[in-house]
Amino acid sequence: MGAIMPRTNWLLVNRLDLAAFFKSRTKAPPHDEEMLYAAVTAPQDERLKRVVAYAKNYHFPELPEAQIAEVLSRGDNRFLNIALPHDGEQEYLLDWMFDTLMSWETSNFDVAANRQDAARLADNGEVEATASWIEATERLLRSHGIPLLVFLAPVGSVDPDYADFWKPWPRAYNLNYICDERDTRLASSLAKSGIRYVDLRENLANIPGTYRKLDGHWSQKGEAIVADRIALELRSLLRPVSE
Repeated sequence: MGAIMPRTNWLLVNRLDLAAFFKSRTKAPPHDEEMLYAAVTAPQDERLKRVVAYAKNYHFPELPEAQIAEVLSRGDNRFLNIALPHDGEQEYLLDWMFDTLMSWETSNFDVAANRQDAARLADNGEVEATASWIEATERLLRSHGIPLLVFLAPVGSVDPDYADFWKPWPRAYNLNYICDERDTRLASSLAKSGIRYVDLRENLANIPGTYRKLDGHWSQKGEAIVADRIALELRSLLRPVSE
């Protein structure tokens, strides 16, 4: 739907809550988080075997266990080890992460070789659809005298620690190249439309430890950096009103 009718796709997801539909694509068992946590924290000689069995039973029954194990164990088992209990900010291996990793690494569809190569694979229709929603929002707010400020959140590839973590899985990491290309195109589109935006790559680029490795969301360090930039921009935006 997104490839054929991107604007309709946005409408269906936002208004009819169809994003929840994709949860049914896997047959995850009840209490899957507890099962995965028990597998990850099992004795070291059992850990990989138990996680592989989970992935095969509930996600990829068609794949040989040896192939699943090869993908999951790359980089000295870092995909599992990072979810072990440890001091500091804890990461968790969640059920949906198997689809993201295995579906990319065990497929043979075309991927970008690097950031520059992503331009040929990034569908501009998705950027245009997103920009159209932002432009419509801006028009509505402007008619009511309300300013709009858009923050563009980059993917984890701006964090050198995140990029290094994902080196053993180049196909899965490829999605970061495409998302970064989309961000660049969206920023260009907003600039042409005269819509005020902030590209948070300016603040997050090349700062290690700003993204969580497994889910790609900001770490507490990343959140603090972003919060400071947002506060600065909002003060600037609201100052003329208060004065």
